Amino acid sequence: MRAIVLREFGPPENLRLEEVPAPSLRAGEALIRVGAVNVDLYQTVVRRGAAVGVELPRIIGNGIAGAVAALGPGATGPAPGTRVVVCNNASCGDCRYCRAGRDTLCVERSIVGAHRDGGYAEFVAVPARDCVELPATVPFADASLVPNTIGPVVKACSRTAGIRLAENVVVVGAGGGMGIHAVQAARACGARVIAALRSMGAAGAVREAGAEVVVSTRNPDWHAEARRLSGGWGADVVLDFVANRETLKSSMEALGPGGRLVVMGYFPRGGVLETPTWVFSEERTVTGNRSAGRRDVAAAVSLLREGRIKALVDRTFRLEDAAAAHRAVEAKEIVGRAVIVP
Repeated sequence: MRAIVLREFGPPENLRLEEVPAPSLRAGEALIRVGAVNVDLYQTVVRRGAAVGVELPRIIGNGIAGAVAALGPGATGPAPGTRVVVCNNASCGDCRYCRAGRDTLCVERSIVGAHRDGGYAEFVAVPARDCVELPATVPFADASLVPNTIGPVVKACSRTAGIRLAENVVVVGAGGGMGIHAVQAARACGARVIAALRSMGAAGAVREAGAEVVVSTRNPDWHAEARRLSGGWGADVVLDFVANRETLKSSMEALGPGGRLVVMGYFPRGGVLETPTWVFSEERTVTGNRSAGRRDVAAAVSLLREGRIKALVDRTFRLEDAAAAHRAVEAKEIVGRAVIVP
């Protein structure tokens, strides 16, 4: 089969097209004919060698949609021929977290396209239990955004933050690939959305996605503006996709009493977030949101099917153009997401 094989960490040019054997199936696995695979910043992190636990050579790529081609020994899951989307997290299904429905915290968790071969290929082998059936009305390109973009923001809005009807929600970094879909997910929960952007070039697209108001984070007092726009009380929820020292401080200050801050971005370990005393006195909540589990993927597929969220696919690339896709993502040329179609 044709696949993009990463044999050395480094620049996009290290993503090279090769002919390699198709995956052999182990017990419990499904062979997926890849219909589309999403391209996001995490995959560029894997390519550069900055992700933890990645061994080379590796076929990278998560955010996979396609059709089941075959099932391995003992596999229980969608039958061959079924259209599916593949969860990014390969989980055991039996640890305390999996049994509690929190499979993103699985003690044996591995990430497709990082710790096992992924979707920059014509075929990929994945655990059958991590395949979620996909309706015929949802294109593969749209569905490929579910595992690492739409699923996580649906989880953040509906479960982690528990957004309720008519609440004021601030999305920090709303112009990014995840942020612009979070605007839609928050609107699907019935929220009024305030989008906080550094570059106002995406303001039009963010408004079209459902943001009622757009503020610039280049203004050091944007949090005060967000509080004013939230009736003076402050936001009920802030989703911070940037998550650096400056945005986290401002995000905390944008919250009202009883508000919830969900940290969605990656940041250096250490003392990044300082919690003032009013986190205690006004009962603010600070939490994280790690990826999407199977039920979040299923919920996101349902929202796509119902038309309540639209997958924003900006550009589509051929498999042999994977390096060009990475260059476009790293140059911030993509509004929404890029997709590779083998």
